Amino acid sequence: MWTRIKNAKLRNKLMLLLTLFILMPLVFAGIIFYRSSSNFAAERSDREALQSLHLIKNNVDQLLSEMENRMLDVYENSQLIDQLSRMDGSYPADKFMSAEDTINRFLRSSLRGKEDIDSIYLLAGNGNLYFADIKGSGLFKPIFESHPEWKEAISEGGGQIRWLPTYEIGPNNYFSYPTYYIPAGMKIKDVSNALQQIGTLVMNVKISALDNIINEVSVSPNGIVMIANEQGDVIWHRNHEAYALKLADQPFFREMLTKQRDLDFRELNGRKYRIGMVHSDYNGWYYFSLIPQSDVQKQSGSLKLFFIVTLSVFALLFVVLAFSTTHYITKPIRQMAVAMKRIQKDNFEYRLPAQSEDEIGLLQSSFNSMSSRINELIQEVKVISEQEKEAEMKALQAQINPHFVYNTLDAMNWIAIERDQLDISNMITSLSDIMRYAIRPGEPLVTIEEELKWAKNYAYLQEMRFEERFEVRFDVDPSLYGYKVPRLLLQPYLENSILHGMENMESGGRIEVLFQQEERGQAIVIEIRDNGSGIADEKLQMIRERMTHGIGLFNLNDRLKLEYGPEFGVKVNSVYGVGTTITIIIPAIR
Repeated sequence: MWTRIKNAKLRNKLMLLLTLFILMPLVFAGIIFYRSSSNFAAERSDREALQSLHLIKNNVDQLLSEMENRMLDVYENSQLIDQLSRMDGSYPADKFMSAEDTINRFLRSSLRGKEDIDSIYLLAGNGNLYFADIKGSGLFKPIFESHPEWKEAISEGGGQIRWLPTYEIGPNNYFSYPTYYIPAGMKIKDVSNALQQIGTLVMNVKISALDNIINEVSVSPNGIVMIANEQGDVIWHRNHEAYALKLADQPFFREMLTKQRDLDFRELNGRKYRIGMVHSDYNGWYYFSLIPQSDVQKQSGSLKLFFIVTLSVFALLFVVLAFSTTHYITKPIRQMAVAMKRIQKDNFEYRLPAQSEDEIGLLQSSFNSMSSRINELIQEVKVISEQEKEAEMKALQAQINPHFVYNTLDAMNWIAIERDQLDISNMITSLSDIMRYAIRPGEPLVTIEEELKWAKNYAYLQEMRFEERFEVRFDVDPSLYGYKVPRLLLQPYLENSILHGMENMESGGRIEVLFQQEERGQAIVIEIRDNGSGIADEKLQMIRERMTHGIGLFNLNDRLKLEYGPEFGVKVNSVYGVGTTITIIIPAIR
């Protein structure tokens, strides 16, 4: 994978980089935004569900308060309380019928104008049951008697109204479908006789009373709202089959009641729900909302769609931008690549048009300059090559001359020896050695010992030529003989000292050649001193600036600096009428 990326085109690499460093952070930020939006949607759903539960609770509390006021009206009827307090068997027979009539009128008036109240029952102290119920007492009485816990709850209320669990009356002669009621009961007490219990009052409220309040409230498209008491009995549910459930068996119910936690997140029957709870201090009921997580996700669906559309649009824009940018950047580079291929095919006349003054334009201009320079160098190489071939031919033609000269000099040397002309013999031998040393093939570097041998022969011939008007002395430590120096290193400087320094001297001329090793041992210092006529300051400056003769003095200087560094080279110092000193500094090479 890395190899494929490495070998990919530059444009593709740039597009990949733009995608990674621009588009990926956008995607990352979008994902964070989407998750934050989803969390915000969930929190908003929970908040709205709790607000809806509080609204339902307040309306239900108000409804129950009105129902309880109807029941408490019993204490507004002092005649009824008086008659109930004496229904213990000692009540006069002629008065008994009148007491029953009073009770029935009260019960009927309690139903008047309240459609939400289905029926009302009063159980007197003597065991007689009075009721106002269009269905008769045959349906409710067996149900009430089958729930002794209801009677116990009413008794424990001590005169306070107790709301009992919702119950069902199956299909009957009055209704062909099951009906549901919420009973409320309280003990009636004689306030004038030490609060003696004189009866039990039970009111049945139609479940439709709560339907009218709750059915109009929706916590989510598939959300569930229900009411339960502290024991886990379902008081109200949109699905009537739920009245048979016991919420106390559900873990979320026990935990939320124990911890008084108003929000929870649970999985019920394989489906995830967000559960909200509100407690009513009025009668102790608990109001629950169960919102499927799928409903919350649907609420954030619009955010998801917005995120996808926005990301797609930005991705398309970035792709177009990346393509345009990479095309703009790589186009001149591709043009340069094509130009280089043309140069590989020896088309050195091709030129790139400089389209800008930025770095790319600078590269194009540099490429054109490089192409022109290469073309010039190739032409120069061709000329030099032709000159070298011509020189080689001339050298081949002249190869016979050195051998002819050597043989001739050798013959002359033997003639001089036979005639006892030893000076002539020595001169011929020195000249022969000089010629062999100068033109022999081999390495450009020779030992100091070899260079000294040549220099002494050269000095001897020059001394003989000038009839010993000067003397050449050599001062070299034998320990330096093994170091290497360029061949013919001393020739131009000795020649300069002899021809220009000694030309006006009749006698007493002196040339000294000294070899010394630098203290650090990194360089060899050579000095050629003479006591000749010297060089005038003006002429010496011109020589140093290479404006007059003496240019050959600095050829070696250039070679040494180019090959070994700026700390090496040649220096010329002269005092007119006193003499000249030439200092050569070369690296100590073995």
